[in-house]
Amino acid sequence: MGKFKVLVCGLPYGCQDARSDGTWLTDAQRTRIEGVSPDIELYHLPAADLNSGSREAPVPNALLVETSGAEPSWENLPGVLFGQPLQRLFNPGLRFIQSASAGVEHLVPLLPPDVVLCNASGVHANAIAETVLAVILGRAKMLAQRREDQNQRLWRQLPCREISGSQMCILGTGHIGTEVARLAQAFDMTTTGVRRSPTPAPNFDRVVDTSQLLDASRGADFLVIACPLTPQTRGLIGSAELAALPQGSVVVNVARGAIIDEGALVEALSSGHLGGAFLDAHVQEPLPPDHPFWSMATVDITPHDSHASQLMGDRHVALFCDNLDRSLRGRELRNVIDASRGY
Repeated sequence: MGKFKVLVCGLPYGCQDARSDGTWLTDAQRTRIEGVSPDIELYHLPAADLNSGSREAPVPNALLVETSGAEPSWENLPGVLFGQPLQRLFNPGLRFIQSASAGVEHLVPLLPPDVVLCNASGVHANAIAETVLAVILGRAKMLAQRREDQNQRLWRQLPCREISGSQMCILGTGHIGTEVARLAQAFDMTTTGVRRSPTPAPNFDRVVDTSQLLDASRGADFLVIACPLTPQTRGLIGSAELAALPQGSVVVNVARGAIIDEGALVEALSSGHLGGAFLDAHVQEPLPPDHPFWSMATVDITPHDSHASQLMGDRHVALFCDNLDRSLRGRELRNVIDASRGY
């Protein structure tokens, strides 16, 4: 057997180990990848070099990549491999592509029929779930108001709440949704999962299918969106779903912006029906400066980095190494995408 060429290219969004040239693997991570097999020949190239054509990439057998894929607007993200240079890497010997993103709607349209695509599902779950619970606790304990009071040297008591006994509806029961549910249950919240097939899932008190989304929303203090963006989920949360939420509910989106009808969300927030929203994902990113979300007091915005973590690089490499080992042994890979479903 000849060398098994492995290419790592593109800077995972939010990676904290980035170098100025757009590479990110540490020496320990390189060693871990090369240690999977003596047959591995590792290349770690800056995406900018492939985007500009200043360097010719090897013909890879396996690829770990952060890419804009078929979404031109993502080309403004730092360190991503553009769609055309990515397609030049496709070859008959390419065993699999490991995306650095959990969502792969931008990659599926470019995928050759004979190439296996795996996503990064699970890599970001812990960090995102912690962010969701931090947002909920911060609102319940009125931490933003307390900071404002401190800045004004104002000594007063605030009507804070406990989240114990609250109802959480989570759209999507994958790694992220399941981890959010686990932390929610640790705070004695009741969790309802919504998915295409209503089979039981860990950490959920009940699971229903998407046809029951309205009913599941009616008792929810918090609606958490953690599902992939597919043709079926695009615009899934609209006026009817937002109206079904109880007065004062909070919407949390850590998935994709287009899953929510943004106009309907603006209206539900402006009317006071919703108590607020935490939005880490937006239809247009970066969020335009004139978007109404910026000036809404009940809306918290983050730049799609709820997954930020010092452990992210190690988790990407751990998943990639597992799939490298599986590929070399002829075993089934983890996180394989069904292109017909988009996840």
